[in-house]
Amino acid sequence: MAVDLSDLVESLRREVEIPGASDNLTALTDSQLTGYLSDSFWEATLDGVVSGYTESDGIVSPSSGTTEFSRELQQLVVFYAGFRIIRNQMRDIKTLFRAKAGVTEYEVQQSAQLLKALMDDLTRKRNIVLDRLGESNVTAPYVIDSVRSRNESMYYGDTDWLNY
Repeated sequence: MAVDLSDLVESLRREVEIPGASDNLTALTDSQLTGYLSDSFWEATLDGVVSGYTESDGIVSPSSGTTEFSRELQQLVVFYAGFRIIRNQMRDIKTLFRAKAGVTEYEVQQSAQLLKALMDDLTRKRNIVLDRLGESNVTAPYVIDSVRSRNESMYYGDTDWLNY
């Protein structure tokens, strides 16, 4: 069964919005957030967290069969998208702003250490996901197919790809 990534937009908003703040992501449309979710689906696929699914125009469907894109995998895509958005927001944060007009001065300073701690926490969570995946002995099917193809080539003497 196919999953429309636009159905995950509200989960993504909850992932990245600051509670009580009203103007966090109002500039981002649902279409843009769906784009973040789409990009994050492919990033999770490249990391090996998601396999056996494909995405086209915001619709995730199984590559073959009818395996549903589980809620757990959907939440991982939301996490990856939140990571992307927060990383991009952090790139735009100025750590120091100072204004002076005559005798009046105004200064705001964001702690660079706090920003680094936020990024470290997100990276730690992502590493937990990847470590847990490694502990589950899950291997992407294309790796097995590659090993099998190589073994069959060696067995049948199809070794011209070895450049001997």
